[in-house]
Amino acid sequence: MNVALIEFNNFHDECIYSQVAYIKSNTNNKVFLVCNYRLKDRIDYWDLIDDVLFVRSKQWGVGYVKILNFLRKNAVERCVFNSVHHPSVLNLLRVASRKRKYFGLMHDRSNFASKLTRRLNKYMSAYFVLNDYLLPGIETYHQSPVPVSSLYTIYYQQYKMLDMEKGENEIWVLIPGKMQNFRRDYATLLNSFVKGDLNPNIKLIFLGQSIFMRDHGQDIRKDFEQHDKNNNCIFWDAFIDKDTFHTYLSMADYLLPLIHTNHQTQIEYQNKISGTFNLALGYDKPMIMDAFFARFNDFKSNAVFYTIKDDLVTELNSLKTPDAAKKGEGSKWSFEKLSKKYLDFVLGKIEK
Repeated sequence: MNVALIEFNNFHDECIYSQVAYIKSNTNNKVFLVCNYRLKDRIDYWDLIDDVLFVRSKQWGVGYVKILNFLRKNAVERCVFNSVHHPSVLNLLRVASRKRKYFGLMHDRSNFASKLTRRLNKYMSAYFVLNDYLLPGIETYHQSPVPVSSLYTIYYQQYKMLDMEKGENEIWVLIPGKMQNFRRDYATLLNSFVKGDLNPNIKLIFLGQSIFMRDHGQDIRKDFEQHDKNNNCIFWDAFIDKDTFHTYLSMADYLLPLIHTNHQTQIEYQNKISGTFNLALGYDKPMIMDAFFARFNDFKSNAVFYTIKDDLVTELNSLKTPDAAKKGEGSKWSFEKLSKKYLDFVLGKIEK
């Protein structure tokens, strides 16, 4: 079957590779990509893509005609919108063939309640959310009969592993992503870091850009550097290249999301996932998490939990090198199971 993945945004490309791999797991399938031209340099698995059309985020009449011609030329039978909550998706669907089936990835489940989604529902065969924990209670936002399933985009292409040294007995705790206060609660970690004495073998690796114009990453970094008496912290000034980023992930012992119940992120991450969750599942790395997340099955056996009242440095000092984990064939997250679930859902016959 011929499947098209469509992304109008210049982000969320981290969710594309897994879907390409799932589709291509059946050699009879072809995958076509319609994506924002700014993703051109961030996607480097073109050998898996049968054809591509680059577009802009906002389309005009001629842009939609080009997309429709591309889908028609390649006899596309299924379309998956990688970010379905986008006005260009609705505009395209208004003129697209009704014979084709359309699926959409909703990154924030609260958007199911939006006027845009209510308009999309008449065209959609089904939706995805990015973790099972987002399914219970979804009827609060999604009162349409259009079905919703979970999708785990936890597989990543092979990157070049760099030659890095890791000190004996060192434990690497990674905090992935740009240093932005609205995404993570750095203050709780900093307060504990200032008052405590983090063991020298614990390395806090802030795996993201820390110096940029529109936020205060450099200020967060300065606060940690000022109190880094045991040389625990590692920072980057600018964007981290993919090989470096994924080498550190492969060598990490734990991932620390820094999402807390007393922070502005609490409500947000009840309705969407953090990218750190997928990185942890994809690389088989345990997370260090607020105890709020202990209620969700995906994290119960994959995390060390603490409460906001606990001293975070004390928790970090008690860490041991974790046992190696592997996504075996019987695992919920094995490639075989996830690809079969995806293909059964997208390629199967779904009646609205």
